[in-house]
Amino acid sequence: KQWYQRRVREHYFKRINLSDMEAQSTIISSAAAALLPTVLPYLPDDIAKFLNIGSISVSFGTHVWVGSVAGITMFRTLKRRTFGTVQSKLFPKYAALNTACSFFAVATFLHLRKLSPLDSLSVLGGTMEGGALVSCLLANVLNSVYFIPATTKLMFSIHKREIELGLEDRVGGTSELKADPKATEEDRKMLMKFGIHHGVAMLLSLASVAGCGVYLYHVAKNVSI
Repeated sequence: KQWYQRRVREHYFKRINLSDMEAQSTIISSAAAALLPTVLPYLPDDIAKFLNIGSISVSFGTHVWVGSVAGITMFRTLKRRTFGTVQSKLFPKYAALNTACSFFAVATFLHLRKLSPLDSLSVLGGTMEGGALVSCLLANVLNSVYFIPATTKLMFSIHKREIELGLEDRVGGTSELKADPKATEEDRKMLMKFGIHHGVAMLLSLASVAGCGVYLYHVAKNVSI
């Protein structure tokens, strides 16, 4: 049994390190998206418009699918630790895609208005559509760079502690570590910290999907079909 628990702990530590690598790929993909302004001057405006609407639509659809379909289905079907492992693979990609889409949307938005850097700040901060795009970008960057990687690390630490205590892995629900009499004060602090990080990550995702919705509404309001 001790050999098995040691192997499981090593398995989880490897997954934590892999999660760090995926977080780095998020930063790289976001940096690549930030290079878009150097390409935009060579693109026709119609293509820039397509990239603008397309990127924010992809982000909006990704949020809706992951948050209201895929996530709930997996949570109600998979055991907690399996669900967490799948999420640890899915969410860095989810965050990277949404961050890249936000960069694309902001870059094309400013390009299409032919604004100077000073005017760009004014438009982003002083208009509904500009504020919506900024809220998406900030929320996705925060999730990509800190909250999703930090939440994943805490989740695997909880899993490791559950395995050490021999707690059962069930479908749905919260960690049995919370009610276990063998749980220490450090365990309870870890659970609370996980809850805070997970809650903030969810709120940031909601802020991003709301920003996408506001921007798409603004675009639809000005479209004639």
